[in-house]
Amino acid sequence: MTIDFSFHGPSVNESSALPKYFFTDPKIYDLEKDKVFRSDWVAVARVDQLINPGDYLTYDFFGDPIILACNKQGQINAFSNVCLHRACPIASGTGSTKTLFTCPYHKWSYDLEGRFRGAPDMEQAVNFNRDMRLPSLKVERWQGWVFVNASKNPEPLAPTISELEAKLAPWNVASLKTVGVLKYDSPWNWKVLLENFMESYHHMGPHNETLNPIYPHSGTYAEETNGNYTLLENPTIDKTLSPSFWVGLVFPSMMFAMTRQPNAPILAWYQMITKSVDQFELNIHVLAPQTLIDSGHTGEALATYQMIHGEDISICDSVWQGLQSTQYTPGRLSHLEGCIWYFHEYLQRKLSAV
Repeated sequence: MTIDFSFHGPSVNESSALPKYFFTDPKIYDLEKDKVFRSDWVAVARVDQLINPGDYLTYDFFGDPIILACNKQGQINAFSNVCLHRACPIASGTGSTKTLFTCPYHKWSYDLEGRFRGAPDMEQAVNFNRDMRLPSLKVERWQGWVFVNASKNPEPLAPTISELEAKLAPWNVASLKTVGVLKYDSPWNWKVLLENFMESYHHMGPHNETLNPIYPHSGTYAEETNGNYTLLENPTIDKTLSPSFWVGLVFPSMMFAMTRQPNAPILAWYQMITKSVDQFELNIHVLAPQTLIDSGHTGEALATYQMIHGEDISICDSVWQGLQSTQYTPGRLSHLEGCIWYFHEYLQRKLSAV
């Protein structure tokens, strides 16, 4: 399958929006699962979800059920959640186990690193191999997130986003704790939300009475970046009213927004768990320093993100409806949509050789 990237020029001012089939064609989504998500680093958890030995969570990794588990040494491992016997998942949800995961079907068991540990009534199986383990994924911690990569020998994540790490350093993002999680079922292609998230040009539209008076769309801009990320600056008109904030994207899909008040940053991680070409789950994790959580002043942040995303839901519904039209032809990008241009650069690197 050859994908035409002629819409994507050498700069944002020479480029157009994605053609509709990037959003609606199941074949494109299948390529994305293989060439984008399964071959790059995807944020699946925060470290504070897996603190103690035995802590685990399950995750749908683009159709592959996986487990993330903290072992006795505090190392986080990722491996398949499919029993090596007859394919039943060995765990569900989140929780803590002392030493083993035991399949509910026939009681085959595995340790916290995915190694096979036992199976009842298998002594008559000829040449039964007990030295086996569940397929594993690479794991890397970065700034308090847990990233996984299904590639055999992936390039390490941290060097590709070292510039972003330096920018985040003053706010000690790795130490931020989860205040709460807002959960949504989203009936659109994942890129509808991502592209909406990565530009503030639309502040004058659905956010005209909420964000635009404080963060005018005309003042926002994409920072020049060279790594595996893009960053949108949203300057405030008055720092005494509200601090400036960043909107960031670590490719392919780790989206965050962070207000940069000294000693009290509020960060929202928009975690998309894609299910199909037109369906994903969205979990908005709101994070803050422990001192701010202890003060009891974080409820407003949850309410604010709930309100803002409510405004975005309405516009994303409308965009998705418009993308079904046979008459839609993509328009040109604005200079205010530079982060979208960087995202298209990434997609071109990943998909143009298919």
